[in-house]
Amino acid sequence: MDSEIEQQLASISSTPNQKERTSSYFTLLSTLLSSSPLSPNELVTFGRHFVTSTSMAMVVGRRVLGTYVLALSAGTSMIKSGTSSLTFDDEGSGDNDKFEQLGIQAFKSEKGEEARRDIVEGVLAGGNLSGWCEEQTTVLRHLYSHLLQLEEDWLEAAKALMQIPLEGTSRLISDEEKLAVYIKIVRLLLECGEWGQAQTYFSRASLLIHVTKDKETNLSYKLSQARLFDFSARFNEAAQRYHEVSFDGAIAEEDRLQMLKAAVTTSILAPAGPQRSRILATLNRDDRVHTSLLPSLSTMLKKMLLEYIVRQEEVKEFESGLEDHQRATVEGGGTVLERAVREHNVGACGKVYDNISFEALGNILNLDAENAENTARRMIEQGRLRAWIDQPLQLLYFESRSAHDTDAEAQGTAGGLGIENKEKDIEPRLWSERWDDRIRETSIKVETLAEQIQQKGLIPPITTA
Repeated sequence: MDSEIEQQLASISSTPNQKERTSSYFTLLSTLLSSSPLSPNELVTFGRHFVTSTSMAMVVGRRVLGTYVLALSAGTSMIKSGTSSLTFDDEGSGDNDKFEQLGIQAFKSEKGEEARRDIVEGVLAGGNLSGWCEEQTTVLRHLYSHLLQLEEDWLEAAKALMQIPLEGTSRLISDEEKLAVYIKIVRLLLECGEWGQAQTYFSRASLLIHVTKDKETNLSYKLSQARLFDFSARFNEAAQRYHEVSFDGAIAEEDRLQMLKAAVTTSILAPAGPQRSRILATLNRDDRVHTSLLPSLSTMLKKMLLEYIVRQEEVKEFESGLEDHQRATVEGGGTVLERAVREHNVGACGKVYDNISFEALGNILNLDAENAENTARRMIEQGRLRAWIDQPLQLLYFESRSAHDTDAEAQGTAGGLGIENKEKDIEPRLWSERWDDRIRETSIKVETLAEQIQQKGLIPPITTA
């Protein structure tokens, strides 16, 4: 049957009169769309006849192929963003409604969407597409991506858009169209967890984001940025972006609450330190956190903010709501959440104790003494914990707690709730270097004292027998 269609197409293409040739192509296309049952293979053959031809008269080819694409797109919910340049001349405009209706009728059956996808896939398969029809094949790639999204095949939908030639092409492409394609690719890749590839296309979008004032595009950009921060474990930045997006009135209320939930979650997963404390305080002032989210999230947020010690059962309840990438293991063992809670509990101990042994700290963190020491040392070196280590005595001394603070005062004033604590800056050096300096200073003092004692003659000279 395909060979019969090929023969008809070859016969039509040899017609010398362009008007008659165009009319014959339209007649054949109408017949194929009206056939019952619909034959996807015949429509693929019809489409490939145009997209692979290097000798097609452009006036005829663009008009017929444009109508063919219109028929394939008819009845879909695809938003033809960036495809508005696909136009038809006045002479053929009267047939557009006819072929759009034929397209709707052809694919309205139960397996119509599957047939539509197979046809578009068949036309685009194999490559070797001619350059004269880039405009029409671009629309087909948008359509193919849309159909794959309906099947939730996010990766293949992204790959379909990646095939659209945006650079080094004869087609005039605006920066806004490029930006729209890049952002759509990023969002599709994030849906399937391919955040490494998504970062590549997001970088391209970042170079063009300044050209648009479209609110939806800017919102998609911010949301993509937040999710990329989330996937790459930059939780402080992710929380800020999620919280910012959660105030956008263009998003449905349910989606805004999802963004707020993501902001709270990522702020809790963020490494302990001043930056996270600021984010936690900002979120705690948002009434929606306490009225619209799960109580477990609100409780966890308050404990992190007030620097209370978090118990294991609370960690398990919070962990049940995490996404897969937020359960990733980290260097030193444990998950992202376990690391965040361990570091938080180290800081919380500083609000209760002047010093603590590594063994006791390990019991609180569910670690052995050596790993508890390593956790505290890493936080000190990164400037996220004001403390120093007495290694011979296996003790951790906290510097941020005033001598007159009580346990209640330490818990009540943590997180910057109305009381400003003036704390000295931590020297930007390794604590091992500071320890060496203290030993050197002590040795110098001992030598100085010994010299003064000898000068005053308080020690009799040593005589040999």
